[in-house]
Amino acid sequence: MKLASIAGVCLMCVVSVTHAQSGSPRAWQQRIAVEIDLPVPIVVLDPTNPFAIAVDQPPRLLASTPPKKLDVRGTAVVAAYVDGKGDCLGGVPLELPFPGMTQTLLDELKNVRFDPARKGETAVGSWVVLGLDIEGRIKESNVGGPTFELPDPAAPLEPTPPLRVAPSGLLLRAPHEPQSSLTTFASPRRLKVKAPEQDADIPVRALVHITPSGRCDRFVPLNIEPGLHSWLSAYLATWRLDPAQLGGSPHEAWVVYSARAQLKISTLDSSGVNVVRNRSFEPPDSEP
Repeated sequence: MKLASIAGVCLMCVVSVTHAQSGSPRAWQQRIAVEIDLPVPIVVLDPTNPFAIAVDQPPRLLASTPPKKLDVRGTAVVAAYVDGKGDCLGGVPLELPFPGMTQTLLDELKNVRFDPARKGETAVGSWVVLGLDIEGRIKESNVGGPTFELPDPAAPLEPTPPLRVAPSGLLLRAPHEPQSSLTTFASPRRLKVKAPEQDADIPVRALVHITPSGRCDRFVPLNIEPGLHSWLSAYLATWRLDPAQLGGSPHEAWVVYSARAQLKISTLDSSGVNVVRNRSFEPPDSEP
């Protein structure tokens, strides 16, 4: 009986020691958190033009039909200076969707009454950015002098920036509160812009993609007013081309397309106006 009891006690001790050892991690099992700074890899910019596709022969335009009786629309963005009495002393066009709108837009602004901006309870002079929805129609169009040029592999293309109009000396000297300090923005009580019918002769420049089947399926505008993008899209859809050739077979290609367009544009009317609250304007001499 004593031997059996001693054996039982020994077995319990062995089980207890084994359980204790399995429950606590050994030194070699413990994780050590050590931060190691890895070298930052260098990214090398590819200097080549991604639109340049090497071909043996560029595409050739066979037939096209300039659109007519096509509705067009765009947004004019203008910065207007409004004094503390609500009079607009002038403006600066920032983005124009159609040609020939600058003077009409500036003349209309001077005839508009505004609710002036306020800083607390005080009416103050300020600049306010307005967006005007403009609609019209291309009644007739013709395109002349088209040229195709393969993109330069080493010179990526960039769109032509919009022409910037400088404020007059009067507007440069006009006192104004910065937009960040205003409690309320200036707002036009009524603004309606109507540009007369015009015959426009404009340059057109775009990067166009020609498929192996001789069709244009997409384009990047480089030099054309935003309101005329839909006209150019409709025109490109009519193209029929002899596609580019590579190794004796038709091949896709991007080409730089340049031409002059003669457009008969109907009266352009504004269909709505809004204050662009997330955009500000500072005259050049006020810019840091």
